[in-house]
Amino acid sequence: MLTDNTNQPNSPINLLVVNNDPTALAAINASLNSAELNNLTCVDTAQKALRVLRQQNIDVLIVDVDTPDLDGWRLSRLVRSGILTCRADMPIVIIASTWCERIAEVTAREYGINQLLPLEHIQQLPILVRRLAQPEQMAPHKPRLLVVEDEPDTADLIKRVLAPAFDIEVAYEGDAGLKAWVQGRHDLVLLDVMLPKLSGRDILIEIQSIDPTQPVVIMTAHTTTDQAEELMLLGAVDFLPKPFRADQLRKVCDIAIHRDDFLVSNAQFAARVKSLQERELAYRQLYENHHQLLDDLQSVVMELDADFKICYLNRAWEIMMGFPINDCIGQSLEAFIAADDLNQFLLFKNKIRKALQQNKAFPEIEICLSTCHHQKLWAQLKISRSSNNKQQSNLTVCLDNITERRESQEQLKYLAMHDSLTGLYNRHFFETTLAQLTADSVRNNRQHALVYLDLDHFKVINDTFGHQKGDDVLREMSRLLSKRIRGADILCRLGGDEFAILLRDINSAEAHEFARSIQQIIGEFSFQLQEQRINLGSSIGLTLIDGSTNNAEEHLMRADIALYVAKGRGRNLIHLYDPLDSESDELRHSINTSQKVRKAISEDRMVLYFQPIFDIKQQKISYYEALVRMIEPDGHITGPNNFIPALEAAGEMHLLDRWIIKLALRTLKQHDDLTHIAINLSAQAFKDENLVPTILENLKETGVNPKRITFELTESASLFNLHITQRVISELHKLGCSFSVDDFGSGFSSFSYLKDLPADYIKLDGSFIQNLHHDAIDQTLVKSMIQVIQALGKKAVAEYVENEEILIILKGMGIDFVQGYHIGHPLPIEQLFSAQVVTHTTSQR
Repeated sequence: MLTDNTNQPNSPINLLVVNNDPTALAAINASLNSAELNNLTCVDTAQKALRVLRQQNIDVLIVDVDTPDLDGWRLSRLVRSGILTCRADMPIVIIASTWCERIAEVTAREYGINQLLPLEHIQQLPILVRRLAQPEQMAPHKPRLLVVEDEPDTADLIKRVLAPAFDIEVAYEGDAGLKAWVQGRHDLVLLDVMLPKLSGRDILIEIQSIDPTQPVVIMTAHTTTDQAEELMLLGAVDFLPKPFRADQLRKVCDIAIHRDDFLVSNAQFAARVKSLQERELAYRQLYENHHQLLDDLQSVVMELDADFKICYLNRAWEIMMGFPINDCIGQSLEAFIAADDLNQFLLFKNKIRKALQQNKAFPEIEICLSTCHHQKLWAQLKISRSSNNKQQSNLTVCLDNITERRESQEQLKYLAMHDSLTGLYNRHFFETTLAQLTADSVRNNRQHALVYLDLDHFKVINDTFGHQKGDDVLREMSRLLSKRIRGADILCRLGGDEFAILLRDINSAEAHEFARSIQQIIGEFSFQLQEQRINLGSSIGLTLIDGSTNNAEEHLMRADIALYVAKGRGRNLIHLYDPLDSESDELRHSINTSQKVRKAISEDRMVLYFQPIFDIKQQKISYYEALVRMIEPDGHITGPNNFIPALEAAGEMHLLDRWIIKLALRTLKQHDDLTHIAINLSAQAFKDENLVPTILENLKETGVNPKRITFELTESASLFNLHITQRVISELHKLGCSFSVDDFGSGFSSFSYLKDLPADYIKLDGSFIQNLHHDAIDQTLVKSMIQVIQALGKKAVAEYVENEEILIILKGMGIDFVQGYHIGHPLPIEQLFSAQVVTHTTSQR
């Protein structure tokens, strides 16, 4: 409603009323006279009005849309043209007895009308007249256009062509254009693609991220079909190839500025068409013209009444769903909902009705429809109140086909829950379901069971016949096990040859019987490989989910312990978890420690300390050994001796190896002054086929020079499988890394293997060094080892150098490098280069 917030004018306001409808004219007169606006001249034709305008000084023109000789729109244009003797900027009010809000507003803007007022709101006319008669009344608003174009000639052409219709702002660089839009939020943006500082494509993306409704027209002289499609998909409303003609520019901008007007006007028009029976033919043509615009949309536009019956549909519905539009009008939307989504639709209706009652915004809905071919189609529904409905109970719905997106989401969901090799549920789904069954057992006093199994000696198949054959066996085994599973049970592959089965509502005897049937299936399975028939066995750990704990991880640990016991007692056995088993405590400690390390890795609480290794000849630190530490949740630092043995017992050292590699390379990338480090690898590392790919992946990710890295392995681990060690060292050398053997000399048989190890550094076992200043035999052995190492072209490193006396003896023996507390303590990277190294002063004495 208009409110009268203007002062009473000091002089009379001269009004000219042009209207040939006696009823309307009487209403206008009554409204103005009631407000003491009596200086008015009334005429019934445009010709008479023109005569008055030539002879009298008129302050406000009030004109009907329909006059016999010249309609109100054209009369208004004649006034605005400036060819009459009256003021070209005279305030003009259009009075309409029948109208559609948005269409009328748009037309009024185009014809320079100050205000359009429906006859039913005639009581607002006096307030409106007084406001428009004020001297400071501004001319009708022109849309604001932002032109982002780096070519001045093109920008000038645009300004000349579009200046009559737009208020134009020009930016000649990309970043300036984006800044201007952010500050001004123009009605239309005309955007070049090739711009300095920031491309048109990047500007379009940024604008759409802030305001997806902003109309943007793209201009470019060099484009391809793919680029045009991409820009339109990114949110451009139209595309203007350069060079362009003036009429082409006007047309494209006119369409773009009216895009939102067309959409809104059609929704409003559809709601009113029934009540305008007396003008049916005229409005029918208008309806059809605007209807075509809606039909060109790919989105379905529909209107629903209060009972969710369809009142209107555009042609996109027929294309999307296959149903003729006429057959659908009047039907409930519920008739097109897929059967298994009807409950969801009922919830949707309740939410919408509640939002209507509370006058709140409507939520976006995703619902499954059924096409004419009974195929499922997922749709997203964006809902708003029909703007022309007095009761505000009708709904305008914009419906988009999101089937492809939903199918992709379902596929991702499937992949997130299933093992890619076998199609069985994966470890993530297993852990989630185990937690649910654990909670159910506690809450509802129900008993379930967990069967945890792996295939005995499956590694032999992989090592002998290759991983492809091993994968074939796992797939076939999965297929066989799936046949034995009950409908409510869950079969999962946890990794490698490990499987888990969750049995619902089952007692101990039934679980045992089930485990025996699984073991029988595996025992009867055989397959032919290279003229050999292979049979498999299985070890099975069984535990009851009986409400004794609400910790799902505890049940998994019990099953793991039971499996460990079954393997330890001869394999191909079934063992039910018993806390009194002698093997339980040791394995539980290993599993607990393993879980602590896993959690520390996930929370980034594994850190590296660095101990310097000093070059005797160069008299400087040559490199640093990276030593792992674990930060406990309370901040306490734990050394490797407290967790590495347990990890080795649990067979999970590969997790720590991979993390140390990642952490070490990340540290090298962040600290250029850390020129070279040695990274310790476990005995299990060289059995890990992903070791070298992991190193390579981290090198590529960080960009670290491989020459900055030495990998270190103990002598015993190096000699455990000499062939594998030689192969891995060769691959590391190819990457550019060096290699060191640690704890050398712990077994004298190692001399016979030394020439076969392609190592760059040999680190003497600390047991020979720590008492070197007191033990003549150690001195003889160490001197001999140094000579042999250097004779083979390798560098000798001595660790456990704890005092100056040992250092002097080693220097006399010609040692290459030394390491120990006397040289420097292991320190975190933050303290490393601020610490004093004792040898710097010692070596100069």
